[in-house]
Formats: sequence, C-alpha cells, structure tokens
Amino acid sequence: MSDPKGTAVVTGATGGVGALYAAGLAERGYDLVLVGRQQKTLDAVAKAAKKKKDVNVETIVANLTEAKDLARLEARISGDPAITVLINNAGAASFGPFAKLTSEALDETTAVNITALTRLTHAVLPGFLARGAGSIVNIASVLAFHPWPEFAVYNASKAYVVSFSQALQGEVAGKGVLVQVVTPPAVDTDFWSKAGLPVSNLPAGAVMKPQHLVDAALKGLDRGEPWVFPSLPEPSLWDDFQKTRQALVGGLMNGAPAARYAA
Repeated sequence: MSDPKGTAVVTGATGGVGALYAAGLAERGYDLVLVGRQQKTLDAVAKAAKKKKDVNVETIVANLTEAKDLARLEARISGDPAITVLINNAGAASFGPFAKLTSEALDETTAVNITALTRLTHAVLPGFLARGAGSIVNIASVLAFHPWPEFAVYNASKAYVVSFSQALQGEVAGKGVLVQVVTPPAVDTDFWSKAGLPVSNLPAGAVMKPQHLVDAALKGLDRGEPWVFPSLPEPSLWDDFQKTRQALVGGLMNGAPAARYAA
C-alpha cells in the first residue's frame, strides 16, 4: 500500500542509526527506500521496518563512493514525486594522523560525507520546491564544531554539512521545505570501529545510544525543527553561538586593515 505521508529515502540503512531511522519512519507511516552496500542486511532492515507497519519498502544496493552507483541513485530519487523525505545518514571516516592516511581513505570520507550528501540533496530539492513540501535531514556531528586531531577530514566534512545545510535553510525559507541538521555526540555504533577508533576508547559519558539519538531526531522531524541537538541541555547555547558567529562575520566584513596590521 502507499501511504499519504509519502516515501522516505534513508542512506546508510544497513544498520545502526540508519536501521533505526527506517523503523521509526515506517512506524510513522512512511514508505521507504533503503540504501546500503549489502543486500542481505538491507533485506533484514526492510523486514523489521515492515513489522512496525505495513508499508512499501524498496531496497537499493549502492556504494556511494562509486560514481555509477551515486548517479543511479540520483536518477531514482530525482523524478519520484512520492518522495517526501531524504535522510542523508551514510557516513565514513578514518582515524589517524593525516599524513599517514591513505588516499583511498581520504577519498571515501569526502565522497560519502560531502559529495553524496550534496548530490542527493540536489536530486530531490527541485521537486520539493515545486511541490512546496519535503524534508531533507543531514546528519552532522559535534566534531563539526570541535576539530579533533587525527580526525581532520571527518571534522571538516561535518563542518561542511553544517555550513551547506545552513545556507540551504536560507534559500528554502518560506517555501515549505525543511532542511534539518542533526548534530549528535559520539554514538555507540560500529562506525567508530570501522574508522579505526573503537567506541570503547571514548569517555563513556560522552557516548549516546543510537536509539536515543534517533528518538530525539524523529521528534525533531515531527516538530519541523531545523536544528536537532539530541544531547544539548540548553538550546540557548546554540543561540549564543549564532550571535557570536554573526558578530565575527560582521567584524570580518571590513575592507580596511585592522589597526594591528596597519603600517
């Protein structure tokens, strides 16, 4: 059956946060397009989602670092008016001194975290704007605001997600489209082990359970919140940060050299 809520696309849907998003969206009545690298795992996530509610679930095996796979996924989602939500959840990282990382590891991080996220957003946005409705959810990280040595490219890629999404929020304001940024702390998934830094190496009190993250993120989606900080006790800290950032930008937009650099 097809639900009036439409179809949600979830990348990185083979486990962890992506699988929980799939279950939560199905429970809300969304049909699903689940994207990941392994068919067997996608089938298991699809089966679990359908147990939540009788929704349609399509699975697409794709490696978002591969140009052909990314182009195939873009083509699939760009012309489908049933798609109402895009969850850009897929992510990649490699932990270690930048000088010692392989070119392949660097390319994977930027390909998934930046290129794929940007192009999939570009694929659905024209349709969302034409219909005056739709939600794009981009998963960022606390490390977007806290550059961490030996995670340099990942930090930078998540800072890109924040900046890119914030610019889009300005573009789509008043047009019925939500661009939402979810900014979690470290989350207890196998992402960290794949990156080369097992989550057990992180302070236990700083690590969030994936179900807690997704529960908060979906509540934020239900409410249409442009920013979701699942672990932030005082949202006013974000408001203060924004005010400080704007003051800095205002100070930088000055064509005259500062006194300390003047001849």
